[in-house]
Amino acid sequence: MSKIASWWKETSRFLREVWIEVRPTNGRVSWPTYENVKVSTKVVIVSSVGLGLFIGLLDILFGKVLTMIIGGGTV
Repeated sequence: MSKIASWWKETSRFLREVWIEVRPTNGRVSWPTYENVKVSTKVVIVSSVGLGLFIGLLDILFGKVLTMIIGGGTV
């Protein structure tokens, strides 16, 4: 059997097995509900914005502190 035919056979077998695992009915994967997805998405967005603001404030603070330490001269 050629390499391409062998590759195709293995790939199609793998994809069939994956579908058996993830299919919406009778599969082994437990999918989250729409409500869970909405709540998780909101948590990720709020956390990302909060962490971004926190890091931004730290950047400004450290920039000002370093400017005071090294004299703040202009180039």
